Amino acid sequence: MQKELVILDEDKVWAKARIATLDAEIQALGPEFYDVFNQSSETWHDNAPFDALRDRQSVLDAERQQLRGVLRSSLPTLPKQRRGEVGIGSSVTLENGKKYFIAGDWTPFAGQIHDGSVIISCQAPLAQQLRGKRVGETVQAGRIVTLA
Repeated sequence: MQKELVILDEDKVWAKARIATLDAEIQALGPEFYDVFNQSSETWHDNAPFDALRDRQSVLDAERQQLRGVLRSSLPTLPKQRRGEVGIGSSVTLENGKKYFIAGDWTPFAGQIHDGSVIISCQAPLAQQLRGKRVGETVQAGRIVTLA
């Protein structure tokens, strides 16, 4: 059995939108398949355009299946966390001025900066150090100054 993943609602929305986009892209390949399938080729096994298109479809479908698996494995809601403690969905500012936003187990935005905070997965070593801590507590990266 797969581990249940904790995923923020905005990440679920992004994944569902990406799946819809992938579905549309795969559907759009249909006419291209018809065209390359009907191209003349001296031998059946030597239809490079068909093979390239089939490979493109496989890549799109693999991403779609991976995203569906992530959504299937995700918990319906975030687990409750204690008030005033760092957890999934928290924004943390350290004394050195660096800001971090702790996302769930899966996020397509890891490493990106949003609203001045670097988005990190809750599985990242820094996030694991921060989780459960309160303002004023110290971790290896520094002392926690603010928590939102």
